[in-house]
Amino acid sequence: MLIDYKICVDLVRACHNAVPKKILHIGAHLGEEAVAYNQNGAEQIIWFEANEALAPALQTHLTQFQMRQQIVGAALWDSDTTLNFKITNNLQSSSFFDLEDHAKLYPNITVAEEREIRAHRLDTLLNSSTSPLIFSDFEFINIDTQGAELAILKGMGNYLHQASVKAIYLEVNQRELYKNIPLVEEIDAFLLAHHFFRVKTVMTHEGWGDAIYIRAHESSV
Repeated sequence: MLIDYKICVDLVRACHNAVPKKILHIGAHLGEEAVAYNQNGAEQIIWFEANEALAPALQTHLTQFQMRQQIVGAALWDSDTTLNFKITNNLQSSSFFDLEDHAKLYPNITVAEEREIRAHRLDTLLNSSTSPLIFSDFEFINIDTQGAELAILKGMGNYLHQASVKAIYLEVNQRELYKNIPLVEEIDAFLLAHHFFRVKTVMTHEGWGDAIYIRAHESSV
């Protein structure tokens, strides 16, 4: 996270007088953020990771924390469909989108494997009578999915509107590191329509970065 999670918690506390206890983290990789979550009041976390090869190491890492945690080996999208997942040789750059400027900026990172995987809308999973998820009233959402952030947000449906959601942390882009990905202005417009405002952004020189969006109080919208 380019923005320290403690800063995110301080922003949520300042705006909503609350500390996020239930976190939805999409694009877990190896769960590097678990340390910061554990140190800053988180109690329950759902980790989504589409690359099943990472599951054993992710599980091993998470066992050292006393939080209630769940790993879900599935991909999220704005429809229930099958997608072509491009797995890169550094794993963290894997995406549903083809490399574009990313290939110029990081020529040593290449697609090592392509795999068809099933993707779901989050609301499809949550609305199922056999939902595998341990909670649905998430308070902090963190999405790090190399261009799929907007599609995932759209796939949340009405769960994005629930009052429990206080903040959304996203990887954002000012240039097409991956082909045809939504840029930050499009994400801003979508989240503004849902009463989330971008309050802090850290960008890299390569045109990608992180941003945190805070939900406005109902009285102010």
